[in-house]
Amino acid sequence: MKLREIVEVFRYEVDDLAEPFLWSDEELIDYANDAENEAARRGRLLIDSTTPAVRQIAVLAGTASYALDPRVIFVRRAKLASRTLILARRSQRDMDECIPGWESHTGTVCDYLTDCDTGKVRLYRTPTVDDTLNLSVVRLPLMAMKKLDDTPEIHPRFHRNLRHWMKFRAYSKQDAETRDEKKAADGLALFVQEFGDASRAIDEEWINREQGWDTYDGTY
Repeated sequence: MKLREIVEVFRYEVDDLAEPFLWSDEELIDYANDAENEAARRGRLLIDSTTPAVRQIAVLAGTASYALDPRVIFVRRAKLASRTLILARRSQRDMDECIPGWESHTGTVCDYLTDCDTGKVRLYRTPTVDDTLNLSVVRLPLMAMKKLDDTPEIHPRFHRNLRHWMKFRAYSKQDAETRDEKKAADGLALFVQEFGDASRAIDEEWINREQGWDTYDGTY
């Protein structure tokens, strides 16, 4: 669906069909972007193994740590272009317990960590040759929608239900004509029913630290 269609459904359901509208197009575009981000975080809806900007990192000899694109929520898989085997994911705690002095080790890269520095991936061992790190990631939308002819990036079967979050935001607006706590709560409940409970920052950071040290995805 185009964003225009989602807005039309929203306006029909909230009976906001005549100008002057209670909510401007600009407000609804903002609500829709917020809805898509929430949906992507809660449902882990955007998995990317092909977009270079978010999943490809140039590896330099002598450099172990690299910034992840800020749109990346979780790293699911990591592989060097020069190797057939994928890298194993490790935790800093396990490295400290099992491989004393691991930070200073150089040579063939065999593992990666995401819990050493916020927003970064660290390689073990520190590489001695240049390479390319290819990731599979769970991420947020690449771009915010700016006009009504734009289309949400999440799968089309989820587009229509973005309107529930838009209602939550719209009826939470601090205005005598629009604020309605009951309708806001109803919109939020329907959104949760479709996309799940909130993906809290504390939970996402815990998953990054504590889960995924084998070949299975776990809850992330």
